[in-house]
Amino acid sequence: MDIFTEIKDQILWDFRLENENKNRQPGYAFVIDVFEQTPRVALYIIKKHLSKTQTLPDDQQPPRDILLKALEEQNVDLKYANIYNINQQIRQWLEQNIF
Repeated sequence: MDIFTEIKDQILWDFRLENENKNRQPGYAFVIDVFEQTPRVALYIIKKHLSKTQTLPDDQQPPRDILLKALEEQNVDLKYANIYNINQQIRQWLEQNIF
């Protein structure tokens, strides 16, 4: 059994980074992690008092153009390393290709 099968029912698909500390709910979400101008989807692990990311392996990454579109929608400049919200298109890609 892989990690995604184990956590499928705990995915917080409507999670938004800007609301992380409002009514904090432990679980898992997906975010876009930008580092060295490279966007990658990461599993966001949310606990009671901390959160951390685990970047997905290369063979589980959505196409780059989908990631760039989601970042463009949020007016993100790739030169700023940070984590950002996924959009509906990335969610659909993950549901079809990971779960």
